[in-house]
Amino acid sequence: MSAGPLPAVARQDAVRLTALAERIESHCVRAWPAEVVQREPDGWIFRATPGLPGRGRSNHALTPVRPLHPSEIDPAIQRVTDFAAQHGVECGIQVGPIDFHIPLLNELDARGWEVQQAVLVMTAQSAALAAGADPTFGLEITDHATPEWVAAWQLCEPGRSGVQAHVETVFKLMAGNARFARLGQLAVGIIVELDGLAGLYCLAVNPAHRRQGLGVKLVRGLLRDSASELTYLQVFSANEAGVGLYNSLGFTEAYRYCHVLAPAASPETTERADGGC
Repeated sequence: MSAGPLPAVARQDAVRLTALAERIESHCVRAWPAEVVQREPDGWIFRATPGLPGRGRSNHALTPVRPLHPSEIDPAIQRVTDFAAQHGVECGIQVGPIDFHIPLLNELDARGWEVQQAVLVMTAQSAALAAGADPTFGLEITDHATPEWVAAWQLCEPGRSGVQAHVETVFKLMAGNARFARLGQLAVGIIVELDGLAGLYCLAVNPAHRRQGLGVKLVRGLLRDSASELTYLQVFSANEAGVGLYNSLGFTEAYRYCHVLAPAASPETTERADGGC
């Protein structure tokens, strides 16, 4: 028996979510670029950066921001698999918003694909963030990843793998569009502003200096000179400290996505989503 049409409020919420997710995901594709981007007529986006193996956002296919008809799922999975094989990257799909794609997740799980931890996409008004910026918080800003920024990033995220691969691929493509910020060797982050939207990536504070308010100052400092209306960032759902920090700044959850790996892919190679990097 049919459940009938969605209530008006639910339809409006779905329309708003679709518009916001489309805007953010379109921004992400440009802000965090892959070496190969193939846009499909049905809304799928295939991405590959062969020099950065296993990195989720740099390599994985991106689902359309709409529910898939059951008849679309099988041929879509085949196209994703073929594209990954063609470009020599590990096969994976970034599924989001999750609420739109439960049937796809169920099908991938049944085929032995591995569903990774959910990532929260959070948003806040840029002006509100900028209003609280500390004018004495002296971030050094460059339009590319300098050796000093990379060294600080390594200190702020000890154990980070693929550092040089990022420098030679993604960061090279971001040069000129992104602003790489650091406070000495204490904190780092990246901001990319396009079309009235700001994306924050690679937010990190040196472990020896955490819980001292540097994370708050870093986010506000990145937005101090922003002309964007809205800011977004991404954080693992299980990162309670990060989610709490961003909530305290005024960020709220917009939607969630997750990476799903083909059976041959290794979970240890997926890209970190804390700060989108």
